[in-house]
Amino acid sequence: MGCRKEKSDCKCKKDCLCRILRKFKHNEVTIRTKSGDLFSGELIRVTDDCCVKIIEPGMVTPFVNQRLTVIRCKDIESFSVDLLSG
Repeated sequence: MGCRKEKSDCKCKKDCLCRILRKFKHNEVTIRTKSGDLFSGELIRVTDDCCVKIIEPGMVTPFVNQRLTVIRCKDIESFSVDLLSG
């Protein structure tokens, strides 16, 4: 897999947020989009075609199943990661 040699396919390699976000795979993250939406959950993957996949946790009341959320790197304004204190 990986990026093709065309310039347009490797844009996310130069995106500082997605490049840094890759380092936090399997951590709990909160992502804010440029439109102001907030998504929180476990970071599953940052794909080679510039998408971020997170699993948002389910809730008991009101009942909501876990769900997969996919966000384009170019739509992310910022993210935060809770670090364990030790």
